Amino acid sequence: LCDSSSTESTEYHKTIANLGVQVAQALDFAHKHGVLHRDVKPSNLVVDESGKAWVTDFGLARIEDQPQLTVTGALVGTLRYMSPEQAMSERVVVDHRTDIYSLGVTLYELLTLRTPFIGDDKHSLLQQITSEEPHPPRHFNRSVPIALQNIVMKAIAKNPNDRYVTAKDLADDLQRFLDGTAVLARPRRAFHGLSVTHRSSLQR
Repeated sequence: LCDSSSTESTEYHKTIANLGVQVAQALDFAHKHGVLHRDVKPSNLVVDESGKAWVTDFGLARIEDQPQLTVTGALVGTLRYMSPEQAMSERVVVDHRTDIYSLGVTLYELLTLRTPFIGDDKHSLLQQITSEEPHPPRHFNRSVPIALQNIVMKAIAKNPNDRYVTAKDLADDLQRFLDGTAVLARPRRAFHGLSVTHRSSLQR
């Protein structure tokens, strides 16, 4: 899908945004039916010859009103794409916004050719995911449009309350970017780790 040179083109950015719209719409459909994917990542997305995106592998999916299907305290999902609330592996709310986060990480990787947090050590990755703010995509790829960067950074906000409320909201903002109209996402403020307030909000 991409290499270091193609990621700098306007057409590539639009392709990624369009992919994001389709995946976010598919996730919104699943969420409306009470299904959480919990393992959104590039390898679980398939684009057919017509350019249509498909979300695959619902093997880790959970029905929202049946939390007993998951063992409490178990890490579920692929670590690099895991939301902070998943990574905390505590008795905290893990809802549809975890899929929004993972899609945001996927878009980040497609724009920069790297995930927000890297490392081979599990504990280091968990620490980064829960307590460190990632560099914005433009830190690695200056050609990424600021509006698209703002959308991605909102999607991967540490606190679920700071993300898009629904996957449809994410899809709509990506469509605004494609249409050349103002997006709702705004630049993120500096972040210095999950505060007690942030952790408490995750538990509500």
